[in-house]
Parts: sequence; structure tokens; C-alpha cells
Amino acid sequence: MLACALAAALGSASACQEDGKTSQKHAAELCAKLAPLVAEDVGQVRTGLPAGSQKLAALVDTDPGANLLGLQKAIAGARASVKELEFAKSTFFSFADPSGTVLRSEADPDMLANRSVLASFPELRKVLAPGSGVVEAFGEMQEMRGVRNGPDLQWVAVHPVTRSGGELQGLFVTGWSFRAYAYRLQEAAKRDIAELAKRDGLKSTPLLYVFAWKGAKAYGGPVTPDVNTEALEKLDLPAKTASGPWSGTVEIAGRTFGAAAQRAPELAADAGVAALVSTL
Repeated sequence: MLACALAAALGSASACQEDGKTSQKHAAELCAKLAPLVAEDVGQVRTGLPAGSQKLAALVDTDPGANLLGLQKAIAGARASVKELEFAKSTFFSFADPSGTVLRSEADPDMLANRSVLASFPELRKVLAPGSGVVEAFGEMQEMRGVRNGPDLQWVAVHPVTRSGGELQGLFVTGWSFRAYAYRLQEAAKRDIAELAKRDGLKSTPLLYVFAWKGAKAYGGPVTPDVNTEALEKLDLPAKTASGPWSGTVEIAGRTFGAAAQRAPELAADAGVAALVSTL
């Protein structure tokens, strides 16, 4: 009797171990697929923003704030006319006056209207220097949040919009919330995890959470449990990925997850993607 119970316990532990290895492998494979997506998404913004700013300069009125509906249409038109911006994964596109105050955004409701991006992201003031080109910054701005509650971070890119004589008309502003962007990555990863599960003969699709991280902080999608985010942050992803992609296992609320992380230096030297995977 005791021997049977011991055998059953050992068998269960062995099965859990095997599930953990499978989950770890899947998490690592997903990160390897997601990191290039980040590089592509960042590249689209950096390449498209200068061209979009030129298009926007030709579309905005002499006094952009006098016709906000027309300005909204100009933003949409400029974005649509540049392939990279048309497909960019940004969560906002806005036009700010030379002081950095947003006059209008493409989307409704316009949470950024009358808010200063230069006040919230002082590093962006470099865009006011002649010939500045694209300027980027990380920070927090309530109106750019991807979720109502909980920590979030934004990556913001701006480019000057100038008249033919070189006079500054305003700023073309775009970027994304880390938590909204993590959701985009998770949706992309769902297709991949389904294929991996089928390839490895799993009876059901594993549980999946994807994160965008920078420094010691990780940001999951809107419905990611806080306990998952906290467990991932405790792993110290910057240290884990210092010499390359990392994977392992972690226990969260009694469940074994495969965990993996990989840097995305195209976004920032201390930024990357991470995944938690658990077979059901």
C-alpha cells in the first residue's frame, strides 16, 4: 500500500517535472519569436515618424488649433499615407503645439488633449533643437495609460513638424503603453502557443501570459494577475538576461510555470519581453 502511494506520488512529481520542462521550452520559444516583433515595431515608428511629420506639415492649417476636427483628420491622413505608421502598433498618435501641449489626437476620446508631453517627459525637449529628428523617452503619464489601475510605463517618440521655411509648427507624437503593448504581444503569441501545443501533442492549449519589461519592472496585459507580475519581477530579469536569453521554472499560487525572458535592445538596453507558460 505504502509502495503504491509512493509510486503514485513519484509518478505525479515526474509528470509535473515533465510539464515544467515543456512549459519552459514553450516560454523560451515564444520569447525568441516575440523579441524580433519588438524590433520590427520600434523600427516602424522610427522610420515612419519623420515621413509622417512631413506629410502632416502639408496637411495642418496655419493655425492648427483653430480647427480641431480638421487637425484630427490631418493626423489620420498623415499616418495612413506612410506604410510604417499605418501598421505601427502605437496606442496613440497626436499633434502638439511647439510648447508640447497636445492639441488633438487621432483617437476618440482624446485623453491627451490639452496635456503637455514635454512636462511629463522632459527628455523630449531635445526635439526643440534644430535638426533634432526623432527623440524618445520613457516615463509615466496618466492620460497615456493602457489600463485604469496598476503600474504602467510609456515609450514616447516625437518628431518636429516644420513649415517649408523651417519654422516649427508643432510635434508629431506617438508611442505606446507597456501594458497595452504587452497585450498586443500576448495576442500574437496565442497563435504560436496553439501551434506549439499541437506540435508537441498536448491535449489543450497552455495558459499563457506575456510581459514587456524595462529594468526591474514587468508589465503584463490588462487582465494579468498581479501575483504573476510580482513573481516575474522577483526573478530579476535584467540580471537573468545579462548574457543572453534565459528560461527556467517558477511556482506561482501552487502552479508550475515555465518562464523565459529575452532582451529587446532595439527598444532599450534594459528592456525586453518575457513569457509565463503552464500546461493545463
